[in-house]
Amino acid sequence: MNPFTSDLPPEPELDIPKTHVLHRKLSGARFFILNRPDKLNALNLAMIRNIAPQLKAWDVSKLAKVILMKGANEGKFSVGDDVLDIIDKVNSKDPDALYYFQEKSALIQMISTLSTPYVSILDGYALGGSLGLFAHGPFRIATEKTIFSMPEPSLGVTFNAGASFFLPKLDGDIGTYLALTGTRVEGLDTFYTGIATHYVPSARLPALEDRLIDLETSEHDIIQRVLEKFVEPLPTKRIGFSQPIRESIDRCFCHDRVEDIIKALDEDKQTSWTRETRHKLLAMSPTSLRVTLKALRKSKDMSLTECLKMEFDLMQKFLVTKDFHEGVEGSLLNKPRKKPQWDPQTLQDITDEDIEQLYFTKPSPNSLTLPSDLDLHTYPYSRFSLPTERDVYLALQDGQLETPHDVIQWFEKGHKNKAGVKEKVIDILDRKSTLVADNGKQVLQWNKTTGG
Repeated sequence: MNPFTSDLPPEPELDIPKTHVLHRKLSGARFFILNRPDKLNALNLAMIRNIAPQLKAWDVSKLAKVILMKGANEGKFSVGDDVLDIIDKVNSKDPDALYYFQEKSALIQMISTLSTPYVSILDGYALGGSLGLFAHGPFRIATEKTIFSMPEPSLGVTFNAGASFFLPKLDGDIGTYLALTGTRVEGLDTFYTGIATHYVPSARLPALEDRLIDLETSEHDIIQRVLEKFVEPLPTKRIGFSQPIRESIDRCFCHDRVEDIIKALDEDKQTSWTRETRHKLLAMSPTSLRVTLKALRKSKDMSLTECLKMEFDLMQKFLVTKDFHEGVEGSLLNKPRKKPQWDPQTLQDITDEDIEQLYFTKPSPNSLTLPSDLDLHTYPYSRFSLPTERDVYLALQDGQLETPHDVIQWFEKGHKNKAGVKEKVIDILDRKSTLVADNGKQVLQWNKTTGG
């Protein structure tokens, strides 16, 4: 049955420049298409101001059934914030440098609380600040071309875009590892680590979009079922990070001081991964490392709004630092790249006490005011993602699920046979649990040293 009636009001056509973000309306689907190819779809204030009012209008429209965010160029979603533009505005004392982060935070809040299903297609680079356009939405589609990373410490700055809310919700200390090292996660691995909610080969995207265009419903669970139909059979040999690396990440990045993380890497079994990871950390801005780690630890019990306010405060302090200018010039302006001269140069030159005083004690001149009181402490649509280690830990606590088969079956039923659930649960159980004898039978027990 067609739900449309003749008395529905037409959607307003907003007078918004659409050069760098295209708008498309096809049946019930609404598209934002990032279209700044010369800058790899790097985000600027004009793009945020393009998206926000139209997103708000589409969310209240009864004609819009699903909203999609994608890149116009194959292999490109967005490389994140246009830091060159931000540097120029800081140097000229243009307040738009600050308005960018302020208005992007408001857009992130809107995305996180949309009523209309929101689908982001990460077919290519999805770096740094672009996280704000996808991480807080219910459906995040990765392809074999997806490349995710958080390069901020290499640019002499800290994260924004609600990363301090999103990253701690990844398994174990993966979020800390990614935030401090800038390590890339690619393709299928973005799905198994929880960065993406679905993995669809890029060749299937046109057919998937056509199916979403034809939908006459805005029910999230139906969108979920549609997306699952386009997921190809997943390989089962390796789930995200290899088990030894995954265990090393938790052993080394669970600490609250950067020095202790480096010490743990030195004391861990020496591999190419431990050596490369140590090298990455020592190449980053010491100030960025300390601030980012402290922000991650502070944010674990914070709401999304609280995280956005903290990030906005920190960003104001970083914009005027030498490290931000050094990082951007060394990484993006100098050809060939030049090693940034950080100030201070080493971790020993700036203490955690210095960081607390400089970045977390005195508030910045401008506080973040958001247009809505809506807020999140957890993501409302996490059921569309793969189970997390925390999910499996909690499922084992009442003692009803005794065997790996019980646990797998329980999660597959709860996730409606979502692709990848079985493989993810097996991987978690292999690393985090042990079969122990109990009244003559073997039952699963969560390893005490692994926590929840």
